[in-house]
Amino acid sequence: MTTLRSLLDSVLKRSDTYVAGELEAEYEPTRIVYKHPDKRVVFRIKDGKWICLSNIFRSRLDVHELFNVRGDVELYEKILRAYYSPAPLEVDDFDKYYARVDFTLRDLPFIRFYREDGGMYLTSAIFIACLEGVCNSSFHRVMYISEDKATLRIVPRHLYYMVKKSHESGKDLPVAMVLGLDVYQELASAMSPPYGVFEVGIGAALSGVSKVVKTPVFKIPVPVTSTLVVEGIISREEEWEGPFVDILGLADERRKQPVFKPVAYYSTLAGELIYHAIVPATSDHFALMGLPREPLIYESVRRVSPGVKKVRLSSGGGSWLIGVISIEQSTRGEALNAALAALTGHPSMKVVVVVDEDVDVDDPLQVEWAIATRSKPGEDVIVLRGAKASTLDPRSPNGVGDKLIIIATKPLDEPWSKYRRVNPP
Repeated sequence: MTTLRSLLDSVLKRSDTYVAGELEAEYEPTRIVYKHPDKRVVFRIKDGKWICLSNIFRSRLDVHELFNVRGDVELYEKILRAYYSPAPLEVDDFDKYYARVDFTLRDLPFIRFYREDGGMYLTSAIFIACLEGVCNSSFHRVMYISEDKATLRIVPRHLYYMVKKSHESGKDLPVAMVLGLDVYQELASAMSPPYGVFEVGIGAALSGVSKVVKTPVFKIPVPVTSTLVVEGIISREEEWEGPFVDILGLADERRKQPVFKPVAYYSTLAGELIYHAIVPATSDHFALMGLPREPLIYESVRRVSPGVKKVRLSSGGGSWLIGVISIEQSTRGEALNAALAALTGHPSMKVVVVVDEDVDVDDPLQVEWAIATRSKPGEDVIVLRGAKASTLDPRSPNGVGDKLIIIATKPLDEPWSKYRRVNPP
């Protein structure tokens, strides 16, 4: 189990960590992370209470190390076990882990990341809500308005459903906003299991820590590994949220969103406040968008292509819109079936490229080479029109768009000698 605190202790002992000292909350964290993409970055917000950690997931090797696996297949199987068999949660005493503090929203590590952003943001806030016996944990960006008010972006998923149902009954929705969670709970909160499956149980299965505590006012279960817990309500009031630079490096539009109003703040008794500062459109953002989807794509593809080797949502597509699948094909049509299965596993994907097992899915040059040498556009390029798509894609603003499939595998009935890339002597 690696808490955010133990991870910070570990990275501070390593030579591949950049300690930036105190930074201004406007733009400086973004500049430092862009300047040191190959290092974990540690900093404090000037005049603030928080130690911030960025670039936790610099590469796939970091992911393997944090999840104690030897490769992607082992990683996917570990995540899928937790996804389908969440751990039972054990409720402990809240006062053993947290103490109430006299905070306002001004005391939280809000950062303005880009000039295009409409304000100061929290990017790793996780909101936990319970309604009619169902609990949900999910990421939501939070924009600062005042010391007692913030807006959060809620897309039409489970929390949206809870908020809508609560507001339609004339009630605000009680929630707990948590900061400084461990990476396992972060990954779980970035997943989208069926409604009724509590993501905290998935995180507990991944981490081995099943203890939660119930907040004093609203009795909402939160993981004991949180650094700060903020009880509050998602009110029926709305304010403007955005613009905000999203995972594709584009400025998302300004829109009216629900207002979050804090009620009480609780700080960990374990030490200093630590925060995962996710700089939008950088490696941490890519990992927490793409990694939760890859195991589901892998599972879907494996049903039709037992020889699937690797799945990757590429950073060029924001780890969301472009996927590369490598397979060891054994039957005609298998590559196309693999592509269609990948789209089933992740319907937001816009482009799927299927390659042979000798092509490194993490090397764009190898993928381009496979397209150049193994695909025949008249036969291997397929466009599916009018399919469900991602609203992150500016060409699919209403959630409907086109899909592109590229089959870049060797024809099954032709010899490898014709297609195998030579190695340097």
